[in-house]
Amino acid sequence: MIIKRVDDLHNTIPSTFDSTLQNLSTHRKKLEILPRLLWKSRCTMAMMLQQILKIYPHTSLYNILLLFKCITHYPETRNRFLKADMPTYFYPLMDINLTDKPLECLRLGALGVIAHMLKLPADTAVVRYLVNRSCLQHCTKAIEIGSTESKTIAVFIINKILSTGEGLQYCCVLPDRFFFIDGLLKKLLVYLTAMGTPCPSLFNLLVGCYTNLSYKPRTRRGLRRYLPAMLFNGTFACLLAEDPAAERCRQQLIKTLEMK
Repeated sequence: MIIKRVDDLHNTIPSTFDSTLQNLSTHRKKLEILPRLLWKSRCTMAMMLQQILKIYPHTSLYNILLLFKCITHYPETRNRFLKADMPTYFYPLMDINLTDKPLECLRLGALGVIAHMLKLPADTAVVRYLVNRSCLQHCTKAIEIGSTESKTIAVFIINKILSTGEGLQYCCVLPDRFFFIDGLLKKLLVYLTAMGTPCPSLFNLLVGCYTNLSYKPRTRRGLRRYLPAMLFNGTFACLLAEDPAAERCRQQLIKTLEMK
């Protein structure tokens, strides 16, 4: 049955293609064999990439992105996905310079494909690939103009990269890289202050990024010098009072910044 569904992705009848795509994307988490079938079935990867390059219709493309998420989450197909250099097909979607809802959904889907490669357990090969292929730079548009959901996934990606030794070293070895990350995080702080109710998950990920940066003595000195003041001056007092986890994250950052 599942093999028949994958074969139906190549059906030239639009209604059959659309219903099959919808069905597979809806049930992807229940079908453990799906990533391997998608990867190994003849011409399916080429067809899925063609859908990405078309950009339209957005509903079909978003469902294609959901299928790619299960491919990047499953270890065997994730490694093949990297070796084929396929993440580069998703960067243009992350870089969309418009905020129309259909296009924002595509940005969100593309970010999700990258984020699924960074789910536990941490994979140094994935982190090495992403930093060497400028993934951090491709998170910029999501942070600058994306929805709260897109911003949250972009910061998740940054935080996961910073949580590994190799990723942290890459981001801290040159001042320009540190200031680039710091600049993105400070834009998010400004965004959070403008929200009626700041998003706790976004705040916690942001503080997590700063905490990871503070583990390096050199960047710890940089953070002290260019302090993200809004984290310490009561700007988020209401959020911290209502969310103990957020306050614990902030206290960990304070503790780390006090280290020599």
